[in-house]
Amino acid sequence: MTLDDLMNQAAAACLDEREGHLVIFTQGANGYVCRNAEQIDEKHALFRGTYRDCQIWIERLGIAAALHCILDHTKEVPELAAGRLTPADLLAWMSHSPSHLPR
Repeated sequence: MTLDDLMNQAAAACLDEREGHLVIFTQGANGYVCRNAEQIDEKHALFRGTYRDCQIWIERLGIAAALHCILDHTKEVPELAAGRLTPADLLAWMSHSPSHLPR
């Protein structure tokens, strides 16, 4: 697996996690987060706050999913398995936009 493959897999994990949740408005700028499933009423809320806080909560779930994916597959990427990249190098590499679309 290449670093690019790993990043695409991590991005997919992030997207899947984020799309598994919804923010529902209640009053004004307030809302709650629930799973994107049949039961989307407030009594099944996973998080409550302003709309922005709810969005941040969901984004953090996505980031965590992406990082877990990277941690789980580190040994499959030669550059990471061999220790040729430091954590700072990896973060710097991850922070760049992709130069092409995934296949």
